[in-house]
Amino acid sequence: MDASPGYPQPNPSLSFWLQNARNSSLLGHRTTAALPTSTDITIVGSGLSGAAIAYFLLTGPNPPARVSLLEAREVCDGATGRNGGHCRPDCYRNYTHYKAIFGREQALKIIQNEMDTLALMGEIIAKEHIECDFWRDIAPDVPMDQPVADYLAASYQEFVDDGGPVEGIVEQILDQDEARRATRCPAATSAYRFPAGSLYPYKLVAHLLTLCIEKHGLNLQTRTPVRAVVSRTGGWTVQTDRGEFETGKVVYATNAFTATLLPEFRGHIWPFKGQCAAVVPPAAYAGSNMLTHTYGLAYGDYLIQRPSDGVIIFGGARRVMPVEKLLGNTDDCACYPEMTRALRDALPRYFAGWSAEAVDEGLVYDWSGIMGYTTEGIPYVGELHDKPAAFVCAGHHGHGMARIMTCAKGLAAVIQGATWASTGLPECFQPTRERLAAPAQAVVHNIGKQDVVGRAEGPA
Repeated sequence: MDASPGYPQPNPSLSFWLQNARNSSLLGHRTTAALPTSTDITIVGSGLSGAAIAYFLLTGPNPPARVSLLEAREVCDGATGRNGGHCRPDCYRNYTHYKAIFGREQALKIIQNEMDTLALMGEIIAKEHIECDFWRDIAPDVPMDQPVADYLAASYQEFVDDGGPVEGIVEQILDQDEARRATRCPAATSAYRFPAGSLYPYKLVAHLLTLCIEKHGLNLQTRTPVRAVVSRTGGWTVQTDRGEFETGKVVYATNAFTATLLPEFRGHIWPFKGQCAAVVPPAAYAGSNMLTHTYGLAYGDYLIQRPSDGVIIFGGARRVMPVEKLLGNTDDCACYPEMTRALRDALPRYFAGWSAEAVDEGLVYDWSGIMGYTTEGIPYVGELHDKPAAFVCAGHHGHGMARIMTCAKGLAAVIQGATWASTGLPECFQPTRERLAAPAQAVVHNIGKQDVVGRAEGPA
């Protein structure tokens, strides 16, 4: 499990988002025919982390003159382009887990950061007039058995007892009948509602990158895997199959594949395979009967129903596979039939009145993607302690949409010389010497929406 994750597969599956972006001008994009001879800053990876870091660098104060972004495959072809389109902060759920590892102060900061991320996401989308189907809603967590309900109740209570903000943010529905009525889930044991959102992730990334290219001179090079980054006096030499060039600073936005170029992350950032599906709902969940919220369901499943077309994006089903088949797996070319069946069968069981599906209704397509899980369930963000002018933003733990925007903004400021304290980010996100020296462990358990690699404190 501590082996190098290697490189992204050359012929991956196409997600719902990528299927519907075949007209993108960024497919195969290379801003210049040849690689630059030198740059001020080079970003490796073109998912939301890479795109947002480029955006905040180039639109911030004293922007660097020459920024390059290298992508091994196509733009947004990794975890961001394969996720569930869910922008869903954790408003209480994993508090107990974080507190056990990092203490009360940091646990509260981790939860607050996710609320800040949702707000910043909405702010940037509005400021830049980004058409990415962004939708704000009040989303429920829906436990469907007593162990999950007990875990969520305990975490909620500990969060409240420690001064965590819930007034006007989290609505707790403990009456079982009311929870079932409010969620349309006949097996609900309770529910927790809080702010969330959804969007079309590829469109967000494509807009940010296009803006950076057209207005701020970003040099984007797709189909250019980085094979090595070698220290030199005053910076780094970036080596690719198309040649090499010099850069003053380098940023690794490589998520599950970070340990390929940075071996010190082996055993700390783990590839983890997930699956997601596009579902055409029956009439009972279409038109005026559509779901009005996004959901976290039962045992790690989650969904959004897109207001623009009514298609449900539904992900999860990890519990049907042995962990060993998912952890360390970098194959996003194919899906596991067992997970496909679980995704197909779940919604009729979860939701009341999900009638028999007509021709072309139900699950119409599913795909796989590779997430970057970490031992503690939080990302690595900051300057590498033993590599001056090298920075990382990776290991978002299948929860990047609720973390990346603030992480990218903070990291861009740090790259430009700001202090960590000025970013407002949790100190525990930093890739410190102590954090990377800690023994690696890979225990996977499930808390609410997300599987967590770390200590097994939640319901299995």
